[in-house]
Amino acid sequence: MIRITTQTEGQHTIVTIDGQMTELDLKAIRQVRKSVAGAVVLNLRGLDACAVGGIRLLRAWLAAGAKLQAATPFMEMILQESSPP
Repeated sequence: MIRITTQTEGQHTIVTIDGQMTELDLKAIRQVRKSVAGAVVLNLRGLDACAVGGIRLLRAWLAAGAKLQAATPFMEMILQESSPP
């Protein structure tokens, strides 16, 4: 189960995802991604676990231009790997 919050600051929107992401959470994240316009900053500091589909989704969001603001060192490593999980 995750908690997703958004906060607009200046010219960008900060999307914060906390909790343990399962495959069941992917629909909610996709909806948030569609609803946010402009520059996006991802704060994943509170994301404790992430399903394979979630890693793919977050990688795609980053590849589309989102910036990673904060994440655990392990999550940063996973998101920066070039090979699919």
